[in-house]
Amino acid sequence: MRVVILVMGTEIIKPKKEKNKDVEKKSVFTPVIYLLLGMVLAFKSNEAVTLMFYLLGILIIVYGIKSFLDYRRYRELAQFKKINLGVAVTSIIIGVLMMVLAEAIQVGIRYVLGFFLIFFGVTRLLNQFSFGYYVNFNLLVNITLIILGVFSIFVSNAILVVAGWILMANALILFWEYFKS
Repeated sequence: MRVVILVMGTEIIKPKKEKNKDVEKKSVFTPVIYLLLGMVLAFKSNEAVTLMFYLLGILIIVYGIKSFLDYRRYRELAQFKKINLGVAVTSIIIGVLMMVLAEAIQVGIRYVLGFFLIFFGVTRLLNQFSFGYYVNFNLLVNITLIILGVFSIFVSNAILVVAGWILMANALILFWEYFKS
């Protein structure tokens, strides 16, 4: 089979590439990563969020140090006089605060998420009852939202736990497809 391309009035004939069977082989690496990430999110989501804030704090501190070095290198130039020094100091302070307060930020996110899920579930549940709209599926969804909110407040970040279980299920499906082919 040929593919014809017209370039500025001249005809260029290119052979069509056949699909390579080796390229189509699926990798076992992807489901392993999904499984590991899913297990971390499902069983250690609080620690994963805290670690994420530590890493983010380190990245912000490194950016602040880079900005300070840029300030030292180019301080004669007018546009670098105070901007990079202010960015450097601010970045380092925010990075250190993010690392020091990582646990508190993680707990705060859990509480905000939990109260939001409870509020959303209760509001929908009350609206459903006030309009006399009794559908079992909607009732189940609203009660699930309330349960996830309580779980998020007292145990762990509910959204990350659910995402972890979804990733693990996806990994199992990918493993099945890999070993089936």
